[in-house]
Amino acid sequence: MQGFYYGDSENKRRRYCLMCNVFKPERCHHCSACNRCVLNMDHHCPWINNCVGFWNRKYFLLLLFYVNVTIFYVVVFTLFDFVKAIQFDLEAYKNGRKNYKDEDVVRHIVVQVVFIVVSMLGFLLGRFTKFHIDLAFQNKTTIENLDKKQRNFRSVVSSPYF
Repeated sequence: MQGFYYGDSENKRRRYCLMCNVFKPERCHHCSACNRCVLNMDHHCPWINNCVGFWNRKYFLLLLFYVNVTIFYVVVFTLFDFVKAIQFDLEAYKNGRKNYKDEDVVRHIVVQVVFIVVSMLGFLLGRFTKFHIDLAFQNKTTIENLDKKQRNFRSVVSSPYF
């Protein structure tokens, strides 16, 4: 029994949470991980171990922004070392790896792997951030985005989350 009708004059649908035993407003969902109802719930984030909803969505978007900035700085500042490591490997390949220390080879391999992994992470996290910023500007949540009905939601305030 997800919801039922009360006999009021407008026949508005009242939603009731069977887990919390309370009536819940529109755009409110029960999180099974937190075991509570969350207003304007977007998703349960395992990285912050909390639900992203009405009260903390701004901070979640800020977290994504700052992580993207940090990844950008890591990529920019390791780009020079990555290029040098590639040049070192090409030179070592041409010379048959003579007179090269194993520590240098290992260090250059680590630089290359770190650069490639951080670049891929930055690409994926950038797409994830863009998705959530687009949802915020549309005043939608991830749950509502996955909803088959594709209802239009109007915000009570002029700017949804900022």
